[in-house]
Amino acid sequence: MLVLVIMISWIGSILEIRSMERNSDIILQSVLSEQGIRWFIRNAAACFSTAPAGEALMILMAMGIGQGSGYFRALRRMRLLSPKERVSLIISMVVLLLYILFIVMDFLFGSYSLLGVSGTLKGSPMAEGAVFLCMLAIALPATVYGISVGSIRSADDCVAAFSGMIGPAASFLITMLVASQLIQVILYTNFDVMLGIGPRLMRLISFLLYWTPLPLIICSNQKRDKEV
Repeated sequence: MLVLVIMISWIGSILEIRSMERNSDIILQSVLSEQGIRWFIRNAAACFSTAPAGEALMILMAMGIGQGSGYFRALRRMRLLSPKERVSLIISMVVLLLYILFIVMDFLFGSYSLLGVSGTLKGSPMAEGAVFLCMLAIALPATVYGISVGSIRSADDCVAAFSGMIGPAASFLITMLVASQLIQVILYTNFDVMLGIGPRLMRLISFLLYWTPLPLIICSNQKRDKEV
């Protein structure tokens, strides 16, 4: 898709395709022009900073600790747990309940530590840090379960569990890097304007480009592990 957008913008710039947007004459720019090449090289690394790489790492870390500690496995087979595993799961559920209770109490008593200054979700820490809060909802009980059941015995075990999914899903971060390049090239070339793509639709397209590969890569890894 990235190569296709670059080639179409190059051909469009040769044909001098233009669009009138808000009384402005917008030209389809080419990345293969001298100016475009300078822009691409200068912003290649900066483009990746626009991708939600931090959120992706937090999701992979939560999945890693959930799997590495045995927490996800315990949730799947609750009726088949040993007494020690059952007690460990109960303790982890208490931790999760306390975490949820903290969030609920923040809303009820209006301390606004998670809400915005106006008392709403708009622009609030909870809205902007939703991925982090969700990661904690998995990481806290999973870590407690791992320590209690004995699957996590040291700091090294904890770090290894958190990073357990990063290696298998490293290709997801690579696709996210390419997706960030694609999105920025679309914006630079004015490809979005030519196709009549507004800001809201562009945000949706960006979301799909960034996150669609994740479940596909996870399913592919699981299938490969079963075959091995």
